[in-house]
Amino acid sequence: MVSFGNPFGFFALLAIPAIFAIHFLQRESRRVVTSALFLLEQLAPESAQGRRFERLRNSVPLWLQIVATLLLTWLLVQPRWLRRDSTQHVVIVLDSSVSMSAFRDDVRRVLDTDTAGLSRAAAKSEWQLIESDVTRSTLYSGANRAVLLDALDKWKPHLGTHDFLPALELAQTLLHGNGTLIFVTDRGCELPEGVRLLAVGHPLENCGFAGATVNGREWQALVKNYGRTPQRRTWWIEANGQKSPAQELSLAPGQSSALRGEFPAGANACELVLNADEFTLDDHLPLLVPQPKPLTITAENDAAFADFVAQFTSSIEAADSTALGKNDLNVAVYDPLSPRLPDATAIVFVADPAASKNFLPGNVVAEADPLSADLNWSGLLCRDTLRVPAKPGDQTLVWQGDRPLIFLRQTGANSLLVVNFDLRASNATRLPAFVLLLHRFVERVRAEKVAIESRNVETNQAIAIASDPSLPAPEIAGNPGSNLRAPSAPQFFEVKQGANTLLKAAAQFSDAREADFRDAATIDHVRDAAAQAIERNSQSDFLTPVWALALGAVMIGSWTWRQS
Repeated sequence: MVSFGNPFGFFALLAIPAIFAIHFLQRESRRVVTSALFLLEQLAPESAQGRRFERLRNSVPLWLQIVATLLLTWLLVQPRWLRRDSTQHVVIVLDSSVSMSAFRDDVRRVLDTDTAGLSRAAAKSEWQLIESDVTRSTLYSGANRAVLLDALDKWKPHLGTHDFLPALELAQTLLHGNGTLIFVTDRGCELPEGVRLLAVGHPLENCGFAGATVNGREWQALVKNYGRTPQRRTWWIEANGQKSPAQELSLAPGQSSALRGEFPAGANACELVLNADEFTLDDHLPLLVPQPKPLTITAENDAAFADFVAQFTSSIEAADSTALGKNDLNVAVYDPLSPRLPDATAIVFVADPAASKNFLPGNVVAEADPLSADLNWSGLLCRDTLRVPAKPGDQTLVWQGDRPLIFLRQTGANSLLVVNFDLRASNATRLPAFVLLLHRFVERVRAEKVAIESRNVETNQAIAIASDPSLPAPEIAGNPGSNLRAPSAPQFFEVKQGANTLLKAAAQFSDAREADFRDAATIDHVRDAAAQAIERNSQSDFLTPVWALALGAVMIGSWTWRQS
């Protein structure tokens, strides 16, 4: 197979029409004075009207000049002959960002063209197609370019803004330092050495939903114009198969606008819809009325802590302190003179009948734990009181000096949060950090309960949910797995375990960086890679000196003939 190192050399063929045009032209007639008519036989007939086009004359100089042009063109295009044993390895990494969904057809078209060019750079090509999401398997690996393009057609970008460097490092490992690595995205970016950028995109005038909050049955959604020009859009609400009247919305470049409303009567779910543009993921916003797992709470009847416990339990969302049956959480009081701890999950307060008037010495220090993280304990004051004896395995959350003020104790499947000082001899009930820690523990208990709930989540968000270990693994739309994720497109979905529904959810797209296409661009560095691969896998024409000598000989011959 032959390839050309300088295809622009074919422009030299334009000299051939010029040569024909010159040979069509006739020289201007000239007067010859003679005394004998027989001398006219020595003159070739020429145009009597001066220089103009006439019948083409077949002459040796004409064909010598054409041959010279062909030889010169052959030398300029730098022909290279592909070695029959040449092979190349090409790894293509696709940007898994959802913004790529707006340019799927363009990516398919450009990759078809570029891979066709690369396939001519070696006698055999090995292709690998992977995503920048390293958790997913290889899309294609083999020598068939048509199957590679079929795999590309089935690819669906699904991630938000993410780091693609781990995927590029993996691709470089697959190449073993020998081959071509291409990163396909929709905008320019800095890449490691040796990675070829193929950006396939262009700026879009996109408007879309940029997030939402739900408070009871009231919702608030943000709509943003990501483009460079003013935009007019219409929006409406869909619920229970009904569609509300459309409303108009005008947005200046970069402007955001808040929409507010309530769920339609009788509906716990609805969808906000914008009229579609080229990027459709942010044109739909599904919403659910959040319904957390209900908690049953039992509090011991202790007058010393009755007021605080009543205020605390009333502040817990979806909590029922009157339900009968097994409790999810107990609020207990520990009497050091009659020591007994609950045998169920509980918050335990120490009650000292005769607390000391002396304050505990030392600084208050919090351990690194999700329950105590980012809480300010600097204002906490505690008097010296009796306490719960420590046991191996206790996980201290807050210390004062060498005394554990608050700790966790795990007894089988039950957790105890022990407040290891008397609240009546402290200002803890007026400290926000203390109340927040208690609420965090309650929410941890709620998260570990196996029960149905409803909530709004982000697209592709990891779903952590408690499940029954005796049943099959939970699944989303028939896709089981230990690492459940919300769908990559806005929609309503459920998490099921067997016949039981554990979660009803609405996946919302609100990644502002992926919805902004102002920096989208088209950049193709693959063609340079094809030229380098051709040079690496081919050899130059060994007859080049012969063609150069032939060109010289033809040019000399043409000049000599014209002079004779």
